[in-house]
Amino acid sequence: MNARVQQACDFLTWMVGKGIRGAFEVPYEMQELTLGSATRAGGKMTRQVRVRRGKARASPRKLEMPATAAVRRWCDRVHESVGSTLGLMCETILLTAMRREEVAALRVDTLPADPGTWKISNPLAPENKQLVPIAIRYGTKGTSYGEDHGDKIGPDREILIPLSLARRWHAYRNGARNLAFKRRLDGVKGADARRAKAQEAVHLFLRADNGQRFKGKEIYDAWVSVELPISGWSPHQGRHWWACSVLLRELSKHESIGQLSNETATALLESTALSIIRLQIQPQLGHADDSTTMDYVRWVVALVSEAVSLDDELDLADK
Repeated sequence: MNARVQQACDFLTWMVGKGIRGAFEVPYEMQELTLGSATRAGGKMTRQVRVRRGKARASPRKLEMPATAAVRRWCDRVHESVGSTLGLMCETILLTAMRREEVAALRVDTLPADPGTWKISNPLAPENKQLVPIAIRYGTKGTSYGEDHGDKIGPDREILIPLSLARRWHAYRNGARNLAFKRRLDGVKGADARRAKAQEAVHLFLRADNGQRFKGKEIYDAWVSVELPISGWSPHQGRHWWACSVLLRELSKHESIGQLSNETATALLESTALSIIRLQIQPQLGHADDSTTMDYVRWVVALVSEAVSLDDELDLADK
């Protein structure tokens, strides 16, 4: 309903601008919005925002996540359907929570060329759990600082990628990408022309047939080209899947997670979940507010909650 009313308001405002009808005023009011903050006491800050008067409050979203085994099967189908390069790009979204535009805009030097210079953020962890920090800025959401090779230059963001994924990027860069790069120069005559064509190939992922860069829409098309693990499965849902996976993994380290009948355990669950989201998940996703935070909290609480039964050995009168 909100979207339809807003569309009607936009249409009437457009008619005013075209002189088709008289003045049309949309009534607005100020509301207080609570945002997450790493610099304010309590981890929150408030901001006044202008909202259309009478706008209904949106119902909380209900996240639905596929099982890991179903995601693995879907990922295998993507690799078989669209090839290893696009398959790797789709996996990159799943394993890093990057947006599809950010993946398409990755530079060939985003990951240092020498693995010996890679920094491991958690060197004490088992090798299959280790993470490599990288910085991304092309295609990121937020303020635009210009454009470079067809990509928006956005705010810098440091993220962590699995060491295993970094090694696969490195193998692709030294293997399949070199072949795609050669295809890019096919038919280009003259040293200057070849040099100019080569210097424009700044992206990590290139099409195997002609060496051109990929667009975010191509990643989306590859993602949905096979049978999906659940309805509505998309690259954006893949980002949520990463966040929910991290949240559940970290919360599973606390034995009290399943004891929701205990008030202390419930409070610990909520406070721990919020800390994980603000310190690990939001920085990785590039989220600046709490609009999605409670979706993740509601998802994990629903996941570990249990039905009330008359067989429960609980006497509420004693509480």
